[in-house]
Amino acid sequence: MKKNSLKIFCIFCVLLAFAGTLGAQHVDFGAKQLTQAEGVGVLNEFKKYRLPGDYCMQIEIVHKPRKSDDEKVYAGTLWGSWNDAGAVTRLELRGNGQVKKFIIQSGQNPALWGLDKNGAIVKLDKNSTEPFFADLIWTPFDLQTPFLFWENFKYEETKRYRGRPVHFFKMFPPEDFKKLHPEIGFVRIGFDRVYNALVNVEVRDAAGEKIKTFSINSVQKVQEIYTFKELELRNEKSRDKDALLVRKVALRLRITQDFFRPENLNKAAPAIPAEAFSTLR
Repeated sequence: MKKNSLKIFCIFCVLLAFAGTLGAQHVDFGAKQLTQAEGVGVLNEFKKYRLPGDYCMQIEIVHKPRKSDDEKVYAGTLWGSWNDAGAVTRLELRGNGQVKKFIIQSGQNPALWGLDKNGAIVKLDKNSTEPFFADLIWTPFDLQTPFLFWENFKYEETKRYRGRPVHFFKMFPPEDFKKLHPEIGFVRIGFDRVYNALVNVEVRDAAGEKIKTFSINSVQKVQEIYTFKELELRNEKSRDKDALLVRKVALRLRITQDFFRPENLNKAAPAIPAEAFSTLR
């Protein structure tokens, strides 16, 4: 994988917060350790990445209970772009006879909008950890990745992870977040030292126990950009899993910014030609 291609691929990590789990045993491979100031540079460099254009994904989220074979499938569409505040995502998800719509603003000042039971546009908790549907694990928090912008962090160490040298950080939530979400103590993230690619995310409680883990199950090169085909989000308490599957993707688009404005959440999506999409196999 070329370095530039991997960097471009990494922006999907920002939007969807996917990652793998760490091994339980620490092994010191003698990797050069960072100073805290160098750690700031690693984080800032990653947050500067941008895709060449906007994008649209046709997705499915498959809920897989650990104690049952009764899987449930939710179909949807995800559009992504960038504005002055940072990455912005619009999501439409269908299931249980309902259609839910969200606008998720990432960046230093996150925000979230959705629809109430009457279909009116409402502003929601900006870092909502409520699942998109009651039986799902995925939440707006998992797409928004606000922890990448939390100012209170600690560089932990650099060590080998899956054969690669990786910088690990603990990201600690600000006070306003902790008051609303005391169940989240910190988020542990890791960046590949060579490519500065996000390769690890673990949401943990105050005692350090894992709440959720993220993994990339498969990737594919599409329109000269590496993107994921399947992400897995696991609830570490119940051991249930959600698989987010990308069925089709269109990259290098130009979507009007009006489409991502909260007041337009109920308006129809822009038409994207069928030939702009690539099917992931």
